[in-house]
Amino acid sequence: MSQLARRAEAIAAHLVGHALGATTREYDVDGRQAAVDFMLEWPNGRRGALEVTLITEPGTARWQGLAGKESWRWPASSSWQFRLAEADMPYRRTRAAVLQAVATCDEWGVETPADLPGHVLEEQPDVATLNEVGDLRRTRLSPGVAILPAVRSEFVEAASPDFVLLLEQWLALSHMPAHVEKTRSAPEVDERHLFLVPVDEVLPARFFTNDFPAPGRSPNGFEGLDGLWIWSNFWHQVLAWRGATWNWLNFPANDR
Repeated sequence: MSQLARRAEAIAAHLVGHALGATTREYDVDGRQAAVDFMLEWPNGRRGALEVTLITEPGTARWQGLAGKESWRWPASSSWQFRLAEADMPYRRTRAAVLQAVATCDEWGVETPADLPGHVLEEQPDVATLNEVGDLRRTRLSPGVAILPAVRSEFVEAASPDFVLLLEQWLALSHMPAHVEKTRSAPEVDERHLFLVPVDEVLPARFFTNDFPAPGRSPNGFEGLDGLWIWSNFWHQVLAWRGATWNWLNFPANDR
């Protein structure tokens, strides 16, 4: 599990448990197969299921998980940053090419691979084509190569103002139906809740922060759930759907 996924689960358990007045207990442990992430338990004996999942572009979850294990920094004796050109990349091949480029640039005393002599680039094709994956530049910070996501540029009006439409589109992502069904079919519980954490790359600029009104309609494709919770990195509230109604909820005072 990636560092981001672990953080998402901790935040989900804290927010949902507080909002519902329930205690949360890790449940996807001890070899349980296809189990939800948490059990919700109320003082009156009621129980609930809570499943947590990240919403990411296809493929990016794999490389982001690997990058997270390295704290989004590749080892180098000099200081660099590598910004992706697109949302996805072949992680191990790119890592090797970047570190080769760093060593070669240090050897020649240049700031970017583009400044290397032509005959050097001819001898190192992976370095020569690195600009197709991202931009590598020397910095004056701490040693290592900081991995940065691609820069986004779009008009706010480019996306529909209907957030529920975006939510319904996420159901087409390959991993989503399994998480919805796992939550919907959780056995021996009184309530079923799904917590979604969309990463920055899947949110249009219109929804990048939480300064948009709560939706006015229930989403299609999530029938059988008692609660749907959504939180993203730059949101200062959590968006909750319960009882066929959407509301923005404030974080508890001691939220991490």
